[in-house]
Amino acid sequence: MGVTIRDIAKLAQVSPATVSRYFSGSTIVGAELSKKIEAAATQLGYVPTRTTKRNLGVIIVLVPHLQLGYFSEVLREIIKQMPKYRCKLMILPTTPGDDSYKSFFKELYIHGVIYLEEDIDADMLRYIRAKNIKIIMLGGAAYESHCDYVHINDMAAAYEGMRYLLDLNHRDILILGDYTHHFSSGAQRLIGCQQALKEYNLTYDEGKIVEFGELTCEGGYRSMKKALQQGKKFTAVFAFSDESAIGAISALAESGLKVPRDISVLGFDGIPISEKVVPKLSTIYQPIDKMVEWTLDTLCKVDEKDRPENMEYTLPYKLLERETCIRREEQL
Repeated sequence: MGVTIRDIAKLAQVSPATVSRYFSGSTIVGAELSKKIEAAATQLGYVPTRTTKRNLGVIIVLVPHLQLGYFSEVLREIIKQMPKYRCKLMILPTTPGDDSYKSFFKELYIHGVIYLEEDIDADMLRYIRAKNIKIIMLGGAAYESHCDYVHINDMAAAYEGMRYLLDLNHRDILILGDYTHHFSSGAQRLIGCQQALKEYNLTYDEGKIVEFGELTCEGGYRSMKKALQQGKKFTAVFAFSDESAIGAISALAESGLKVPRDISVLGFDGIPISEKVVPKLSTIYQPIDKMVEWTLDTLCKVDEKDRPENMEYTLPYKLLERETCIRREEQL
């Protein structure tokens, strides 16, 4: 005889009615009781019964926001490729402190979860892992998340980007980065920049060469305005997203500075808009299509029992030389 709700209730030291409410998706069950029930169900190997109507393999994409064009491009590529797979797609916005997502995980047959933001709620990840659902971080470093991830080598890519600007004879290079946390892709990119500067015997002074902000067009614009107002001296800009690079170019233009005649600008991501702006943006290209393909193949094509744990897949990046970076003949 299989595991019953009464077995779980006994192990979790709650009533069978509470367990029933929990698996029915009710929001009445509090966080502490939910954790007890989840732990008991996992220990006993209980799999909730789902009706045939609901028994569809669903891939959930957790999205914090769509302010970044990079996120929009990833979602566009997932939607484009999804018809190749026998799974359904659900895009689920995430809001800090909101646990309404649990009802979806209780009601649907979730085949896998993709998330795009490194700074995701840790309780959410623990909740999903407790249900033995496969999780993949797409496009960032996931060292602290204990799940699979697919990305480029951000440290090496930033190192190559900084070396590119240094080889063009730039020595005063402004970095536009995001607010980093431990082991994030942004932190990896800063380390790559540091390594390149060290090889050229240049000092890395965060207060002088880095402006932190959001990697949106607006964020890049504000960061550049701030750098100019502070009187920072630079002949080139390395922005950690194409959008922040475009925002920075706009701020430079308002200040009477031409790109690339006065200031060279290098972006990061290689999203379509980078090739449509004037001048065309030089950038570090991430193969979003290949990253999405690997992610969906891993979640949809590989049987759960055949999946190895904590896989890392690193794809090659490419430096695209276009029109926003030129050699600096003299130093300011």
